[in-house]
Amino acid sequence: MAPRSIRSSRKGWPRARLLSDAGGRSILACGADPASLPYMEPKLSCRNVLLEGVKLYAANILKQSMLSIGGDVAVHRGVISGKVAASDCLVTGDLRHYRLLVEKLRLQPGMECIADSIEQQVFPDSTGLTLKLLGKSCHWDDTPVIMGILNVTPDSFSDGGMWLDPAKAVDHAGEMVQAGAGIIDIGGESSRPGARETDAREEISRVVPAIREIASRLNVPISIDTRKSRVAEAAIDAGACIVNDISALSHDRSMIDIIRQTGAGVTLMHMRGTPETMQRDTAYSDIVGDIYAYLDEKIEQCLEAGIDPRSILADPGIGFGKDLQGNLQLIRHIGEFASLGVPVVLGHSRKAFVGTVLNTPVNERQEGTDAVSAWATIRGVHVLRVHDVRRTVRVRNMILAIQRSA
Repeated sequence: MAPRSIRSSRKGWPRARLLSDAGGRSILACGADPASLPYMEPKLSCRNVLLEGVKLYAANILKQSMLSIGGDVAVHRGVISGKVAASDCLVTGDLRHYRLLVEKLRLQPGMECIADSIEQQVFPDSTGLTLKLLGKSCHWDDTPVIMGILNVTPDSFSDGGMWLDPAKAVDHAGEMVQAGAGIIDIGGESSRPGARETDAREEISRVVPAIREIASRLNVPISIDTRKSRVAEAAIDAGACIVNDISALSHDRSMIDIIRQTGAGVTLMHMRGTPETMQRDTAYSDIVGDIYAYLDEKIEQCLEAGIDPRSILADPGIGFGKDLQGNLQLIRHIGEFASLGVPVVLGHSRKAFVGTVLNTPVNERQEGTDAVSAWATIRGVHVLRVHDVRRTVRVRNMILAIQRSA
């Protein structure tokens, strides 16, 4: 993951996004001449980085610099003639090309920010995960960190009613921690499709007893799954240190103030509408690009409000206002979201899209969940939010062992 700057991004400068699956369509989307496809497309087997809205002079420097070292850049056909003010740039090359490119760009006045952005995406730091929570640094050596789901609700789609008793909730949290959970995510309001909003007082009465007991007995960061500032504040007072907001701070205007004042971590998730209405509109012109832009804007909102970038996580919101193909596309391209500069969370466990693909009921979706967990681990996701912690830890550890054997 490339770290997000502690300051809001410089206005007018493009931010690089590492593409996991680029092709001829990506080249044409930059405005390139179709006649260039036979020459450009074969080069896309290398690392492909997209920079959007690059100013004309910078696009020319980028193109010529990469050509001079054997790589290439797809730009708008009007760049060479100066007929456009800016262009998207699709940079393609191998690691050697990128190392040389970064060196060359740093020698060009005004290109340092682009050099830094490209370097952060192509050569990311891979030393585990560190978050700043309530003013303290919290580090995990192995990623993805496994976030265990603990729903203290009567109507959640998978485990509704199982953990309403605080004693049972604490015991289950202990079992998940023993199995390898690095974070426990507690929710007191169902967010299944069609679910109605729960009163804040009722939500507090469900989550606070469990949080208080878990915080007193277990040494594990606790995340509160809520979109209400009153619930978040009560949960933090009881021992939570992360707010997992499915509305990305849109539902309750006071939520951002709670995050800033307490120093709690915050997971910003994409969702259209509310759980009750979100599946009414699942059409996107470019689902990956649209959700990437939405989360990028929400991160900027947090930075401008004074929230530490080390406290922010982003979640594309699988199943929240997406159809089957939309969910699958997001998972396929999940690695691109690391370009946001904050840790990426994926919540896919036992969801309806798994049942649709495999034709299985909710209690038979673990193999599909495991497959997505494996894909996400390979693609560099930082946090997996799941019900079955033990299985997911084993999937992750096996993949890490293979990766570390090189």
